[in-house]
Amino acid sequence: DSFFRIHGENPDRQRGKMGRGRWGTGKCAAFGIGNTLTVDTVRDNIRNAVRLDRGAIEDSRGRDIELDWQVRNQSLDASSGTTILIEDIFLLRLSAAPIISYVERHLQAFRGVGAEVAINEHLCEYREPAVVATYVFQPPEAEGRVLGEIELTIKVAQAPLPRSEQGVVVTAGSGNLLAIETLGVESKELGNFLFGAVDVPALESNASLVEPIDPSRSLQLNPQHPVANMLLPFIGSKLEHVRRLHLSKIREAQKSEESRRLAAEAERIATLLNEDFAALLGKLQTIRSAAARPGSAGALHGGAASCGGETDAWVDGVTAPGVLLDQASAGGRNPGAGVGRPDPDISHEGRPDEHGDRAVDPAGGIGEHRRRPRGGFDVRFQELGEEAGRSQYDRTNLTIWINLSHPAVKNARRAAGGSIQDPNFIRLAHEIAFAEYAVAVGTELADRDPDIPADDLLFEVHDTLDRISARAASLYM
Repeated sequence: DSFFRIHGENPDRQRGKMGRGRWGTGKCAAFGIGNTLTVDTVRDNIRNAVRLDRGAIEDSRGRDIELDWQVRNQSLDASSGTTILIEDIFLLRLSAAPIISYVERHLQAFRGVGAEVAINEHLCEYREPAVVATYVFQPPEAEGRVLGEIELTIKVAQAPLPRSEQGVVVTAGSGNLLAIETLGVESKELGNFLFGAVDVPALESNASLVEPIDPSRSLQLNPQHPVANMLLPFIGSKLEHVRRLHLSKIREAQKSEESRRLAAEAERIATLLNEDFAALLGKLQTIRSAAARPGSAGALHGGAASCGGETDAWVDGVTAPGVLLDQASAGGRNPGAGVGRPDPDISHEGRPDEHGDRAVDPAGGIGEHRRRPRGGFDVRFQELGEEAGRSQYDRTNLTIWINLSHPAVKNARRAAGGSIQDPNFIRLAHEIAFAEYAVAVGTELADRDPDIPADDLLFEVHDTLDRISARAASLYM
């Protein structure tokens, strides 16, 4: 009766049952990519299928839309479930992979509901990454009076996570996903190893007229909401606490003689890669750059560009409550006011402040890379687990991780009597890093130019592998 009303609050919400469908605009997204939407659903052995096309919407001119019933109240013996079919796609390209990744991450919030989603022939499943440590936090008493009796769980993954799997999932009841918050920690060293969850029913039950999220589906909390205002600093501080704790453990482990030798070998590999990378800078001006270990590659933004591993710069934005420093220094007065011209379109520097009356973002912008580029690749050896591949490319930090847990790498070390200075082990490590680097360059080229022909992309990958192998020929003498 109500599904095909283009906008309208979820009937479950009207009855007090919180869940998805806050604004009732989801079905409109189908017509952002195609011209026909069919909903075929079975419940209690009764099947109905209804079709709607763009022409019917345009012809309605705001009046009721006559639906095309394909099947109406058909009795049959079948499992309950719904198929959404979007046809006559008009996009030039529609890749299912990122949609599958997006849905699988969101299924984490529906584990208590038992929802199953298939996209084309792929059955989506949430697969929790391998975890090396788990931390649980409760808010202090004062914050708890606003947030409620909640538990924030933060986990440290064994390997760096893709962007879609990072951050803390924020729900307000089972299946009611509101946000996924990283609060800038993902751009810091080892920050992209962190993920977690917190259920905060108070985000929905609070009587504030300010919505905890906006209708853009940005998966960001609104810092002006009283509960979100207190929740965001709580999540951010605990993410940073876990990141620093994990980082200190890693650095302590790196003090061993073997770790120092592995780091030195990684440095040699990184130098080779960065010598090659320096020659590609003109071709890859838009490559995603981030902090790297010292190497010989020049920076993308001038020869003197450099940076530390972290940044705490914040500017005027929407992510977290805060104050603007130019406001604070000017006593809250706008320097450009009263002179008959608009303010220049610049980002004002700020800082997080849970009592602030403005909102701020990490300086790189929401979802962007926060660090100043240095233009180099980093190589690291790490135990990433036997189930992980022999290497992994971290696009956020331009880091190639060589997995010491992989059977091929473990066997090479075993054959060398455990020595990491054995020529065979070193050659294998170089070969793994070179292959991952060649694929990484191809990945960045495809990201820069999504329309690059497959043949050209394969040529670039092979050419890069041949080129970097030739640079390392002296290692095999």
